[in-house]
Amino acid sequence: MAAWHEETIAALDLETTGVDPIDARMVQASLVFVGPDGAVDAESWTGIVNPGVDIPADASAVHGITTEMARERGVSPADALGRLSALLDGIAARALPLVIYNVPYDWPLLLSEARRHGVAVPRVLLIDPLICDRAMDRFRRGSRRLTDVAQHYGHALDHAHDAEADAVAAVAIARAIATRFSDVGEHTPAELQELQAGWYTEWARSLSEFRGEPIDAGWPLPESAAHLR
Repeated sequence: MAAWHEETIAALDLETTGVDPIDARMVQASLVFVGPDGAVDAESWTGIVNPGVDIPADASAVHGITTEMARERGVSPADALGRLSALLDGIAARALPLVIYNVPYDWPLLLSEARRHGVAVPRVLLIDPLICDRAMDRFRRGSRRLTDVAQHYGHALDHAHDAEADAVAAVAIARAIATRFSDVGEHTPAELQELQAGWYTEWARSLSEFRGEPIDAGWPLPESAAHLR
């Protein structure tokens, strides 16, 4: 049987109104299925979402989606969540891993939005390339932003902060890490759940000691989002 990173991988990315995963709203969502050849499957879905609130100018400056654009072109949050939930049901049924770059942001944000709009989200196996990269290449200097890590692993991310482009880049990074590091590639997605939680806790503890202030060590949900479990 092929390793998980040699098969089709699903990935999720959200562009949002802000940085707080509990209060922020989706303005673009993408859930892609990427085959072993890097091609995006037709069952993938990407769409602009009308969050029902004004999109702050600083957020629009990042992803390029304004309040007016979202109102004119966006689907409702409930519609977007319904599409995402249906795809996630299929992912859970197929036991596919779902890649999210920086799980403790996007995942609680999705769950918060789902609770806000009364949409059920199934449990899935999560792969976080950011956590895996930090753990496997702990002492590498430089930024761990998605664009920079994608470049490090040989993936050109030409349209950063477009949800689909970011999701595809996250898959490319996950595959590269799993290929390069056996501690990621030789474990199953189920086994990686506990491993990633441990790696995240270790990273948070180290950063907390360096900064002299507490860092939330919860993965896949931060402690501030424990109510979403």
